[in-house]
Amino acid sequence: MTSYIFQRGETIMLALDAVAGDPAAVTAMTAHMKAVPPGRSGVDATTPVAAAFSVSSRAAQGAIPAGWTLTIDAAASAGLAAGSYLADARLQVAGGVVITESIALTIRESVSA
Repeated sequence: MTSYIFQRGETIMLALDAVAGDPAAVTAMTAHMKAVPPGRSGVDATTPVAAAFSVSSRAAQGAIPAGWTLTIDAAASAGLAAGSYLADARLQVAGGVVITESIALTIRESVSA
């Protein structure tokens, strides 16, 4: 599982590349992250959403394929507790649904905030 580390209060930005198919076929996308409870390695359906990502599409640039940028702004990031989180995205594609694999995020307390 891919893992990312961010400081509390900084902008969280992740790239989601369209590795197959036509990105224009995606009609809707949402992405969320949930806190992983201490002593556990995952979340369940009752775990509340800690933050929702804003989603913006991006065009291909050179070797970088088209895709989307998922962002949690600095103010929302500042409201997150330090700890472990899981995030994924839900895409509606051609009448079906695709959910990405989860990624792990660690939020650390910032020294400079």
